[in-house]
Amino acid sequence: MSHIAMLLPREEMVRQAQDLVKNEGFHVQEIRCVSTADAVEEASASVAAGASVIVARGLQAMRISQALNIPVVQVRITVQEIGLLLLKAKRYCASPRPKIALVAAENMLCDISCCNLLFGVELRQFSYASMEEYAQANQEAIQWGPEAIIGGDQAMEAAQAAGITNLFLDFIDDSLREAIRAAETALYASEQNQRANAQFDALLNSSTSGYIQLDERGRAVKVNDIMAEIMGCSQKELVGEPLEELIPGLDKRAVDEVLSGGNSYSSFLHIHYQAIVAILSPIRFEDGRVEGAVLSCHKVHRNIQLDPHTGIGAKGQGNISDRTFDNVHQKSPLMKRAVHQAQLFSQSSNPILILGERGLERNLLAQCIHNNSLNRTGPFVQVNCGGLSPQRQMEALFGTGEKKADGEMDLGAFGTANNGTLFLMELDKLIPSVQYSLYRALRYHRITQHDFEHSAHVNARLVATSETDLYAAMKEGTFRTDLYYLLSGLKINVPPLRERPEDLGDILEESFRKICDSFRRYHVLTNGAWERLRGYPWYGNAVQINSYLERMVLTCTRRTIDEVFVQDLWDEMYPELQPGGDQRMVVYKSPEALRLTEILERNGGSRALTAKELGISTTTLWRRMKKLGISGHFEG
Repeated sequence: MSHIAMLLPREEMVRQAQDLVKNEGFHVQEIRCVSTADAVEEASASVAAGASVIVARGLQAMRISQALNIPVVQVRITVQEIGLLLLKAKRYCASPRPKIALVAAENMLCDISCCNLLFGVELRQFSYASMEEYAQANQEAIQWGPEAIIGGDQAMEAAQAAGITNLFLDFIDDSLREAIRAAETALYASEQNQRANAQFDALLNSSTSGYIQLDERGRAVKVNDIMAEIMGCSQKELVGEPLEELIPGLDKRAVDEVLSGGNSYSSFLHIHYQAIVAILSPIRFEDGRVEGAVLSCHKVHRNIQLDPHTGIGAKGQGNISDRTFDNVHQKSPLMKRAVHQAQLFSQSSNPILILGERGLERNLLAQCIHNNSLNRTGPFVQVNCGGLSPQRQMEALFGTGEKKADGEMDLGAFGTANNGTLFLMELDKLIPSVQYSLYRALRYHRITQHDFEHSAHVNARLVATSETDLYAAMKEGTFRTDLYYLLSGLKINVPPLRERPEDLGDILEESFRKICDSFRRYHVLTNGAWERLRGYPWYGNAVQINSYLERMVLTCTRRTIDEVFVQDLWDEMYPELQPGGDQRMVVYKSPEALRLTEILERNGGSRALTAKELGISTTTLWRRMKKLGISGHFEG
């Protein structure tokens, strides 16, 4: 049974508290006298006996609250009690307005600023918050030179040794009464909290899902039995650990956003080869405050048992992927949305269509989806439909139906990808008859070969890309309607790099570092060069970036690469033919270069007129033109 324990430094205080409790009917079950040295140990014994709130005073209260995780109510001295002590001290002092030092713990006293005027004394308070500060406060009080010192036992001993009049910092019933009332309020709140925790614990342990309750720092404070089972360890091992260390697959930025007041976050992941849907929800109060969160983990049932050994065969065949969503550059809001969709869609077994320009992370996203799906331990098989002749498409995807050397029926890429993921690139290149077979394989999980149907069951998850607008192709009659609607349900649009400036810089730096490492040519780019690279549109995306940077690294003869070299190489690699046959290299230039080119052309190429329009000198204009790589087009 929870109760209130009062721990006081003197026996007379104990008797005073006992009489008050008896006469006024307070609910205090334990009142004991303890020394300051033993205060923490005695308080621990009270907690072990069922105490939920401790009432103490001075340094004892401070030490207990610092050592134990339990509400501690400080006995505060009232102005009335201070006044009685000051009048008593004045009787022992010779001067009419004596200097009196008051040594007391922080938060133990009320406002005493009016005492000097009311009681005709010069009162000074010396506060402390620890045993070390207590001794220092006593010394400072003595050095001040008072006629009397009011304080606890150690303050009185120090004053006696210095030959100074001293009084014990005593109190009357008012202080005890207020402390007990505060303790009863704290006890009621503690019992309510215990009741809520008990109900919450019962709810967690009766659930068939795993739960982790987090504090505001994202550390586990409670874990139910199911979660401990999922994690494969005891609850004690999990409590106190940061969530990102317990479950590395969660997005730390999303977790931090939830803990700082954001909306719920969901993810699909694997813990010890068990497929899990994880939902993190904030613990939000009515006033909007968030104090922690709850992570719920729901097991996803599947007909393929996830096993750490299943992937060995797939790896031996070369059909395995090791990429995860952590490998995707996603600082850009557009790319974050695409990755979030991919994470959600990976929970489904239906086909996924990834759209976007060439050179984007479509292949990478397909691998991430596979590794975050129910089929992650199965093979990851890639087929580029654009590289297959119409005659080869059917056989490559669905096989010949004949037995192979191992005795298994040849079911093509679908058979190889069984219980895994089939990644079809350039899906729009499939001929109508193959589109029909693909639809049946996806819709009914059966293989069609050479106009007859096998009874073989296939369970391959499809992820596909397309180079053309499938909706337009469906309207034109070149793409099957039923296949289009089967594929278009889970569709992900990957934005081009020119719309993702937040990611472009990282991709450029990473590609540049890898290319330098591969050729052992360690160049350094100036700030101007980096700015120029980040300003290009990169219509070829990562493919164009890699080819351009590789040539830049191989052809540059200086260790430092500046913006002039960058621009000259760009103009050489990506010129554009303008009407009239003149070769003008302005389309891929930075916005500043485009603007300056327009002004020069408007002024007939005259640097004098252009400089006047811009309000700069012709020398400054020439330097700017040279820096932007357009000086060769306007010589006069």
